[in-house]
Amino acid sequence: MDPLLALAIGAAALLTAIVGGATGIGSAIAMIAVLTFAIGIREAVPIVTIAVTIQTVSRVWVNRALIDYRVARWFILGALPAATLGSIAFANAPVHLLARGLAIFLFAIVIYRHLPVGRAWRMDVRAFVPVGFIQGFLSALFGGAGPFGALFFLVYGLTRNAFVGTMALVMTSINIVKMTVYGTYTLLDGTGLVIAGALGLIMLVGAYIGGALVRRLSDRVFVYLVEAVIAAAAVALLVRG
Repeated sequence: MDPLLALAIGAAALLTAIVGGATGIGSAIAMIAVLTFAIGIREAVPIVTIAVTIQTVSRVWVNRALIDYRVARWFILGALPAATLGSIAFANAPVHLLARGLAIFLFAIVIYRHLPVGRAWRMDVRAFVPVGFIQGFLSALFGGAGPFGALFFLVYGLTRNAFVGTMALVMTSINIVKMTVYGTYTLLDGTGLVIAGALGLIMLVGAYIGGALVRRLSDRVFVYLVEAVIAAAAVALLVRG
């Protein structure tokens, strides 16, 4: 790989991890968008999955006392079987049309949250089973779908460290399933593992910086920042799709 390209990818990994550490989402989709231009989507998704898992495990540990384990249990119940299906689909199917569909949905739901009816929207914790199912499938298919689940975490009332920690726990669970299936389909070679490990260490530093930033944000600013990341992820999906 060209040294300048490698440096640019490393810088992107640090920046996206800082944002991800502060908001709990966005780093996977952003890094996949960057790596896709360099090595292709089939190779980028498994590499980023491993790299992101390194930092999500650290987020779980740092925020373990504030994780909403009730939400996480219902979410994971739906997410794990769907992640298996989505990983198999990723290994065998084109995804550009679905990527555009997800982008449109993300835009629509952010707008909906700011309408009068959207502000009054509430949800029961058991609704995280279908939310988890959809996110598990989309995450495995696109490489990352944190912005989808993030919308429902905000609606439920999770914010700041509780939001970041709970999201990290469910994403770590999904990523373990994804890595298992990706390995079965031999989508990752030795070089890919080295790249994933290097990016993971860089993103671990970024996650630490982002974690320090989140403690300085008010709940209101945090919500707006998460919604901005969701909108940016939608744009990335449209471009990639």
